[in-house]
Amino acid sequence: MGAGVERTVRHLTRNVEACIVVSTDEPTSLTDAYAFIKVTRLENPNLDIRVVVNMANSIHEGERTYNTLNKACEGFLKFSPPLLGVVRRDTKVREAIRSQSSLLMRFPNAEAAADVEAVCSKLMAPPPGPR
Repeated sequence: MGAGVERTVRHLTRNVEACIVVSTDEPTSLTDAYAFIKVTRLENPNLDIRVVVNMANSIHEGERTYNTLNKACEGFLKFSPPLLGVVRRDTKVREAIRSQSSLLMRFPNAEAAADVEAVCSKLMAPPPGPR
């Protein structure tokens, strides 16, 4: 889905069992992610919401970005969406896009590919316990 909390985005997330919120460290991205989580929790308090930090310079920086978002969620919403994963910034992503091919197919050994696979593995695991 696109960024923001417009009616179309909210409407399409009403009938799902789980939602992955993808954010970067950009302030506008974090603000959009927080706003989406806030509105979505009001409309569907039992929805399984998880966070992926994209285009992080490192796993550590991605975790810091998540902690910034999580701190706002805990402080204002009394809710802590779990971190599903961090996808590192990788020049191989741009190369795959330019060649119009999947990152996982074109560069399966790229750092970002490994990160995406780690996120997928977590998605396949049983859902997290009560929050």
